[in-house]
Amino acid sequence: MSAILNPMGILQKSERPGMPLLVTAAVIFDKENVLITRRPKDKIHAGLWEFPGGKVDPGESPEEALCREIREELDAEIRVKGIFEVAFYRYDWGPVLILAYSCQLLTTDLCNVGVADHRWVHPRELTRFSILPADQPIIARLNGQSDHFAPPSSES
Repeated sequence: MSAILNPMGILQKSERPGMPLLVTAAVIFDKENVLITRRPKDKIHAGLWEFPGGKVDPGESPEEALCREIREELDAEIRVKGIFEVAFYRYDWGPVLILAYSCQLLTTDLCNVGVADHRWVHPRELTRFSILPADQPIIARLNGQSDHFAPPSSES
């Protein structure tokens, strides 16, 4: 068994070394803008921006994990609609597999509970932020630079 430091800054034992850490991300729109959050000072990659979400705990589905993470980070409720993008990235501490979901925000107010900050940003402006490298394929998809781009559906 080996141990890795996951994106949440927690030492995680892995029975399958080299297997990616399963992480979820929420792509939430408010009209033309998308929600990003800033990682807190006490976490790995502190100060960088990302799409809200986090790791999938044992026994959770990715959708359950994403709803839990949004509650923990922003004190908000979401409805998970479907996969928006899947991304793989290898950090120096290990690989991650990100399942990014299109989500609908069900809460009107957001509180920075487990994040340093949050912003609503037009997708074209995301390049002005220091965003985690693992989230770059999500940004590319938002800006129509992906081979399989399809704009998010506005249907509920």
